Amino acid sequence: MMIENITAPPFIATGVEALFQVAPMTGDGTHGRSEMPTGPWLSDQRGLPCRGALGVLMDDVTGYPITARCPAGHWSVTTKLHIDFTRNPPLDGSILQADSQVVTTDPVGGLASGRIVDESGRVVALGSARLRFVAAAALSGSVPDDVTCSRANASSIIELLGAHHRRDNAGAGLELDPSDSLCNPLGNVHGGVLLCASEIAGHSAVAPHADFQTTSIAMTFVRPSPGTEPITFAPRVVYRGRSLAVVQVVGRNQTGKTCTTATVTCHRP
Repeated sequence: MMIENITAPPFIATGVEALFQVAPMTGDGTHGRSEMPTGPWLSDQRGLPCRGALGVLMDDVTGYPITARCPAGHWSVTTKLHIDFTRNPPLDGSILQADSQVVTTDPVGGLASGRIVDESGRVVALGSARLRFVAAAALSGSVPDDVTCSRANASSIIELLGAHHRRDNAGAGLELDPSDSLCNPLGNVHGGVLLCASEIAGHSAVAPHADFQTTSIAMTFVRPSPGTEPITFAPRVVYRGRSLAVVQVVGRNQTGKTCTTATVTCHRP
């Protein structure tokens, strides 16, 4: 039986929310609201804004209102997450506001849409998420002790995630080391982190050749990505022209099994 008369989503803060400073969710079973400050830790290694860094905020704001409608003894997991970017996020310490609206729910899951705006009210990103209900015991959040230190010392999104480019070659992909700070309440790597890493890998595969910017990313989560093992993100350039590039990025676990697939689309300004 679905839960009715939801007054607030059941927000469980973990290390990911602390790392990205995502505010506790407000709203109910029909909509959600949250916010996140900006800063230099949202930049790539060139000092330019990383658009994929908005993944955690978008995943949370679209996911929690649907989670509020879970049957008893269940939680929700994201199966698809799509974001269109309209501009770079600022890096000046200003606040990004996020809101979402549930489009539909049924006994197995739901679909929600969301947007992120800057302090001037300009849309930075539009998104949608599809979630599925899964059986789960009572969950509780925990924030690792080193999160505050990691955030304070991070000068880029790569450092914030504790990630590294494979073979010292940005075009060869990205690897995430195991970390409790990147996990959701189920102990798997947060969907927004997986999106961020996929966007970095996809964008890095084409950015050295031209001044490309990521304009959209479409993610599918095919199996959980355990936070106890490294996850690698391998890009494959499907098309690269003078003004448009399309990259497919596959995230794999330690045994080589596919956990995520993503299509990253980039345009030249």
